[in-house]
Amino acid sequence: MKRNRAPSPATRATLGCLLDAAQGLHGYEISRRTGIQAGTLYPMLIRLADQGLLTAQWIASEVPGRPPRHLYALTETGRAVARQLASEAQGAGTLDQWVRS
Repeated sequence: MKRNRAPSPATRATLGCLLDAAQGLHGYEISRRTGIQAGTLYPMLIRLADQGLLTAQWIASEVPGRPPRHLYALTETGRAVARQLASEAQGAGTLDQWVRS
C-alpha cells in the first residue's frame, strides 16, 4: 500500500532550491545551498526521480580526469509540486526555514 505523507523539510528545501535554479543543479550544489547532508540528499534525489518529480542525467565533467556527475532538474510535475509547496510555505511564513541560500 502506497502512503501519502507530507513532504519532509529536506524534500521541501530541495524542491524549492531546484525551483529557484535557472537550470538543473548537481547534488553537491543542492547540498551547499540547502545544508542537507549527502546521506540524506542522494537517497531523496533518487526517490524524487523515481516519483517523476526530477530528471537526473549524466553530464561529462569539464575538468579532465573528473568523473561525470548527475544534473538534477524538475519535471513539469515536479515544478507544479514545488510551486504548490512554496505557495503553502509563503502562506505560513516559513519558506526561509526550508530554503537556506
